[in-house]
Amino acid sequence: MLSNEVSEILNKQSGIEADASHAYLALAGWCEERNLPGIAEYFYAAAEDERAHFLEIIKYINKHQAPARVDGVKQPRATFTNLLEVFQYVWDLEHNNTLNINAVADVCLKNKDFATYKFMEAFVLEQQESETSVQELIHMIKTLGNDDKSLYYINKNFKKMVDKAAAGTEA
Repeated sequence: MLSNEVSEILNKQSGIEADASHAYLALAGWCEERNLPGIAEYFYAAAEDERAHFLEIIKYINKHQAPARVDGVKQPRATFTNLLEVFQYVWDLEHNNTLNINAVADVCLKNKDFATYKFMEAFVLEQQESETSVQELIHMIKTLGNDDKSLYYINKNFKKMVDKAAAGTEA
């Protein structure tokens, strides 16, 4: 059984994962409106990944006889000037998620809940990879720019990344 403190922070984290999924769906729509289907697919995949995290945490809470909450999601940001601004927003989402996941791990250790700490370990490691990946994407966008030719090239690269991820190979 989970302590109240661990249960509470896990419920908070599940909400953050749901909010992130919702935000990525909104970003996919933003890209679709601008004829950037490769980048939209990247965001659809990210939304599904965050949704899977949400479900995994909810199931973990329920499995350990704690009350899981499914709160409403926050309205994500919807207006951006350009793709760089979109990915800076993504960086903020991912970094906030990292900080919160680290807080969950910290609470687990303070409560000597080593099983839940171990459960969260994969999330901690994945967040490191996510932050690095987003930083690389921001660097690519800054380097290439936001003109039509650059966006065409960036969009094609995203399509290749999504296809490789779907095939189970590295991007």
